[in-house]
Order: sequence, then C-alpha cells, then structure tokens
Amino acid sequence: MFFEVLSSLVAGGIAVTAYLKQQGVGNDKTKIERIAANTGLVTKDGKQIRIHRHTRGDGFTEYVFQIPLGLSFADFEKKKHVFEDGLNIKRSTLDISLADLKTINLHGNILEQIKSILANKKKLRKEIEMSFDGMLKIRVYERPLTDFLTFDETMLSRCNGWEIPIGVSRTEFVKHDFDTIPHMIVAGATQKGKSAFLKLLVTSLIALHPDDVRFTILDLKGGLVFAKFKDARQVECVAKNVHESIEALRAIREEMNKRLEHFLDAGIEDVRAAGVKERHFVIVDEAAQIASAGETDKEIKRLKIECEHILAEIARVAGALGYRLIFCTQYATADTLPRQVKQNADAKLCFKLQTEVASQVVLGEGETDAAHLPLIPGRAVYVTDRKQIVQCAYLTNDDINRLIGPHINIRPRKEEKNVEKSNQEGTAPRSYSLVISET
Repeated sequence: MFFEVLSSLVAGGIAVTAYLKQQGVGNDKTKIERIAANTGLVTKDGKQIRIHRHTRGDGFTEYVFQIPLGLSFADFEKKKHVFEDGLNIKRSTLDISLADLKTINLHGNILEQIKSILANKKKLRKEIEMSFDGMLKIRVYERPLTDFLTFDETMLSRCNGWEIPIGVSRTEFVKHDFDTIPHMIVAGATQKGKSAFLKLLVTSLIALHPDDVRFTILDLKGGLVFAKFKDARQVECVAKNVHESIEALRAIREEMNKRLEHFLDAGIEDVRAAGVKERHFVIVDEAAQIASAGETDKEIKRLKIECEHILAEIARVAGALGYRLIFCTQYATADTLPRQVKQNADAKLCFKLQTEVASQVVLGEGETDAAHLPLIPGRAVYVTDRKQIVQCAYLTNDDINRLIGPHINIRPRKEEKNVEKSNQEGTAPRSYSLVISET
C-alpha cells in the first residue's frame, strides 16, 4: 500500500510539473535570465547576470543577481515593464495554494484534478520591484498591489507635524512630510487620480491644522475641483482665470518679500527657527493653462509670464519662508513644467501618463514608470529620495464634507466685502496678513 501511494505521488508530481510548465507557471529565475539576454542586457564579451541567491517571503520571492561589469542598475530599471510583462506571458499566472493541492484524491486522475483546479482559479498578474545594494534585487510578488484603497480617519492619526497620508506601497503606509520636502509636482492623465489626491491633500491639512494652514488655489479648469473648499476659512482664494491668478500671486510675492526681509534682519534661517506655525500652500491646477508658451494674446501672455516668474520664485526661495508649492498638470511637457519648478520640487507624485516622454518630463531622464502603470485610478509613482509604486487613498465626498464642515464660513462676495471694509475707518485689508512669532 505504501509503495502504491508513493508511486502515485511521484507520478502525480511529474504530471503536475509538466503541466504547470506548459501553462507558464515555471521558473521565474530562468525567465528573468532569458528576458535579460533577449533585451540586450549582456556585456560585449557575452557576460550576463548570474544568480547569487533567492529567498521566499510572505507573498513574494526575491531573486538576487550579480550584474556583470559594463552594465548598471539603471539599465535594468529602464526595462522593468519588460521583465514584468515577460513573467506574465503565457496566459496568466495562476494562484495555486497548498489547500488546493490537499483536495487532490491520489486514487483518482491527478492530472485531470489539477486541470480542474486551474480552470476554476482566479487568474492573477505578477508584479515586481527592483532595487540595488551592490546586487540586483528583483522581488516577484504573487499578487498585485490593491487596486482600491478607502480612506479612513486612522490615516490622519498616523501623521505627525506637516505629514499627510498618500496611501500604501507594497510594504508600508506612505505619507509625505511637507516640512522635510516643501514642494511637490503632481501629474497624471485625466481620470487617473490627480484630482482625488488634491482633495485628499487639502482635506487632510484642514483636518490636521485648522488654525495654521492657508491655501491659495489657482484652479484654472473652472474651479470645479475645489468648489467644496472655496468657503473654508483656511482658503484665501480660488482663482479661476489668469487675471485672478496674477492678483493672488502678486499678493503672495509681496507677503513673501516682507517675511524674507524680516528673517534677514533678525538672522532667522527658516520658519521653524522663527517659530512660525503657519504654512501657506499654493496649489496650481492646471499648469498648462498658465503656461505662456503658445499664448497669442499679448496681454494674457504678459500676465502668464509674470505668473511663471512668481511661481518659480516660490519654488526657489519660499520653502524656508513657510510656503509650499503643489504644481499640477495632466499635460507633461517642458513648456508646462518650468525648469526651476522641477528642479526645486523634490517630491513627485505621478499617476498614469500616456507616453514615456511625458513620464521622463516629470520623473527625470530614463524614468518611464508612469507610462507603464496599470489603468487603475489612484495608482502612482511617488518619488522623493527613493521611488515607490503606491495606491493612493480615496476620499469620498461624504468624508470631505464631514472633515471640513466645521470650517466652512460662507463669506460675502469679494465686491461686497471690499465695500464693507472701505466703510470701516482705519481698517486695512487682511486677506494676506503676515504673522510671525519669534522664539
């Protein structure tokens, strides 16, 4: 009896192995080596990557390769999407667990039972992460990153100082600290998550810092995205066209210059050294609407050029003064993303873009990841001192209303407010007041 069972197991194992290889569930190490060779990741003298070790973790296998002299990690990273696609060729990767194998009756037709299990299993897509620490590490995940992440208020409780929640990566809860990296570029094609993230950003900051945050929002797509926030007491203005934008930016420039002069006179290095609690966020959405390149109206072009100069100044010097620039676009070109803004915005959150060129405009030369993201709203490449693929948290309208509701203050129209103020003797406009406290 024992030998019958043993022979059945051996025969079954051979049959299963052969069938799984036929179905594309094979050796990922071999596939990785073949993909590298087929994509030209070979030195002139024919040397290829060589496996050093592989280890299994919870839901992934990590392969560590030695890279031959003459090739770099960047060479492999540029082809990440090719490796990922190659590991998923031949139908789809199939999720087979030990529990599935335990259902097999060794006295029955083992191969047919395996076929039945495979036919009924949900098809999955493998995803990979690459890193380098002297060795090329390729981590192959058995299941994809979640394709939807619901916001909950515990995310806010996990943020300290001027951190806001972004979402999750493969390994951790991801948040961004605006006191560490003050300026951010946000890019992405239509309906890929950019606007949803901006709502998350504004709502989180109002909820976490109701008395210390201010917003100047240039919503050049008609003001619809930020309509819910326009009456929040933390929002100075929502500019909807170039004329309103230049008025708001001129006021910020004047306030900035006063603060800079005070810091210089007092020998203060930055807002933290000055004990200034307030942070002023300047949000630009959509950058293409404020770009001067291609503008034919001379007067509008002049105003747009001035807007670009002030935004570049904010990016260049205003971080230490307590200003934070969030520069957003869905049309990632050199014209819509000014060089000084890009150079001084050390954080990038890039959702799906249509081309590799657009991805490189936002993320840098050779960085094409945003063009190869799956068509999942909220999926993005988040870059600071390192690069992560993240799924951003989605905030519902009900959540927004609940969190910002206590801070809504229905204000009179600007014309009415100005008339009222002009009738008050000795009262000066306070829309952009400067408050500095020293320690």
